[in-house]
Amino acid sequence: MLSDRATLLFAIGTFIFAPAPVHAEIVSAGTRLEVRLSVPTGSRISHSGDHIQATVIAPVFTEGQLLIPQGAIVSGVVESVQRLGLGLKHLTSGIEYRFDSLQLTGGTAIPIEARVVRVETAKEIVNADGMISGIHPTANLSSTVAFYTLPLLYLNPEVAASIWGIKFIVARSPDPEIYLPPGSELILQLTAPADVPATAVAPQGLAPLSAADIVDVHRIIAKLPPQQTGEGHNIPSDLVNILFLGSRESINRAFHAAGWSGAQRTSIKSIYRIYQSMVQRIGYTMAPMENLMLNGAPNDAGYQKNLDTFSKRHHVRLWKQEEEDAWLCTATEDIGYRLRRMHLTHAIDPLIDNERAKVLNDLAYTGCLDAATLMTRDSSNSTVQRERFSSTDGKIAVVRINACLQPRQMPAGSAEFHLGKRTRAVQALVALRDDLIRTNPISLALNTTRLLRAHRDPQIKRFIFTGRKTDSSENRTQSKWTRPSVLDTNGQ
Repeated sequence: MLSDRATLLFAIGTFIFAPAPVHAEIVSAGTRLEVRLSVPTGSRISHSGDHIQATVIAPVFTEGQLLIPQGAIVSGVVESVQRLGLGLKHLTSGIEYRFDSLQLTGGTAIPIEARVVRVETAKEIVNADGMISGIHPTANLSSTVAFYTLPLLYLNPEVAASIWGIKFIVARSPDPEIYLPPGSELILQLTAPADVPATAVAPQGLAPLSAADIVDVHRIIAKLPPQQTGEGHNIPSDLVNILFLGSRESINRAFHAAGWSGAQRTSIKSIYRIYQSMVQRIGYTMAPMENLMLNGAPNDAGYQKNLDTFSKRHHVRLWKQEEEDAWLCTATEDIGYRLRRMHLTHAIDPLIDNERAKVLNDLAYTGCLDAATLMTRDSSNSTVQRERFSSTDGKIAVVRINACLQPRQMPAGSAEFHLGKRTRAVQALVALRDDLIRTNPISLALNTTRLLRAHRDPQIKRFIFTGRKTDSSENRTQSKWTRPSVLDTNGQ
């Protein structure tokens, strides 16, 4: 009897003094995480089971509440690797990641299930299963030349050798293997809900602009009736969607700390590099940017961020205003090529609000933003291009930059394509070997037969036939995704 009473009292005491359960918020399946790789990976250097790690660079909200802050760490492993090699076993290279852990900035670690849905500004595509697929080795100009000149090696070796020599100088075959260096940015998607302790994430947010700043901003905006830039010949172009308040030096430090690069001037050397970037399918971090006119004045500065292709990039242009330390800015994302007025140019993603959020998130990561506010334009002075930017809210983000003397750096990495330690001579010999193996009639017939049987991934199948990227499942749903912004914590 005494034993029963003691057991009852112990149970009651345990119930009374037990710690209260920690309330957890649910991050739903389908939520996206923007991350930046901290380690190099690729089809040539990675192996199944290799540890990978990336840093969250954009906040995640649920109903206005911050759940996953910038700086959180996601970890996982390389699930599988598909090296192209000589192209006799696989049609393209491939690599797949599995992310299974999220460590919040306070040290709390929670399990997650996430896969890749997009590699930012990359030539690679991602299929519905999260496999990153490389380019097809024969879907390019150089391989086409190799295919048609290959018979000459047998009929007229001297002529063929001359043609192939010129080809390696002006149109070397691109490397079809995948290489994602540190600093590569991925968009992940949770495949299952995740529980985030509500107390694990400290509230974050930017202070609103001061009353004096708002008065100055209204005066600046009032001088710009069009509220958009022009390409010349009275043709409207990009929409002004950011206003920076700060010195040029502080803005420059903030963008570089966030992993953005400047732009070189157009020259014979830069034009040649553009050509090589397009032919060899590699990135050009300092590619020249075409000047745009704003109220008759060309842009004063520009920044860009890309990975391993010239066709895609995040980029901004800035115009210095008469007011001290005031810079109007257009933020847009190039998503491919298009033919306009008989010359090749970049196509812009019409979802420019996502690009505005991208710029704000990146700069907020560095700690160089003091205050920010989304302001609505005067509708009577706005001529927003509804045909090109039909989904924009029409607002302009006004951001005050601090001195940015000790910014937090994005995870290190170069956006330039990494060719390893091979010398140019070795690269040429490898390219020659690969062309001989991949473009001969036997290999082409074998790969074509295998391709016709590959009905599981029609995106890659069409890519191989046409040599062009097609709308992947990610691109088709991109228009439905609204990128979170650090200003969401301000209720704006």
